[in-house]
This record gives sequence, C-alpha cells and structure tokens, in this order.
Amino acid sequence: MTAAAGQSADVAIAVSVVATLIVVALLAALRSCLSAARRLRAAADTLEADVREVMRSVDGTLAQASAELERVDDLIGSAEQLTEVVGAASRVAYTSLASPLIKVLAFSRGTSRASQRLRGRKRALRARGR
Repeated sequence: MTAAAGQSADVAIAVSVVATLIVVALLAALRSCLSAARRLRAAADTLEADVREVMRSVDGTLAQASAELERVDDLIGSAEQLTEVVGAASRVAYTSLASPLIKVLAFSRGTSRASQRLRGRKRALRARGR
C-alpha cells in the first residue's frame, strides 16, 4: 500500500466517522423534535378541552342573559302600556271632572258672596234701626 492510498483510506474513515456522528446527532435532534411535538399535541388537546368547557359556560350565560333581556323588554312594554292607560285615565278624569268642579267652585263662591252681602245688608239695617 502506498502512502497516498493509506492517507485516502484514513480520510475516508474520518469522513465516514464524521458522517456517522452527524447522522447520529441529526437522529437525536429528530427524536427530541418528535418528543416536543408530542408534548405540544398533548398541551393543545388539554387547551381544546378547556376552551370547549369555557364556551359551554359562555353559551349558558348568553342564553340566561338573553332570557333576562326578554323579561326586561316585557317589563318595559308593560310599563309603557301602564303609562298610556294612566295618561288616558288622567285625561278622561280631567275632562269629566274639570267642568263640573269649576261649576261647583263658581257656585260656592257665588253663594259665599251672596251670603256676605246679605249679612252686610242685615247689619246695615240694624245699624239704621229697622
């Protein structure tokens, strides 16, 4: 064997060893990446289950809030109707009672004045001696 052939064999062996070490290192990195991917998948599954639970809770809360809003809307509608009825009753009461009440007040005022005048004449007559 010549020296050049021996050196070529040594270089070939060194390149083979380095290539084998690189392949082993790449396989170790690949194994580590696969392990990390499995852990990420497990974390994603846990997160998905948690999100589903939260969404169920949010759906329930939204349904309850919607029912409460409908109830409040019904109460507001009832209050509006009651306001209209009270307003109409007030207008009816005013129109039906205002005129008679004014007449009664005018009559009582007139009666009061007439009574005062009659009392004043009686006093004047008494003062004159009749």
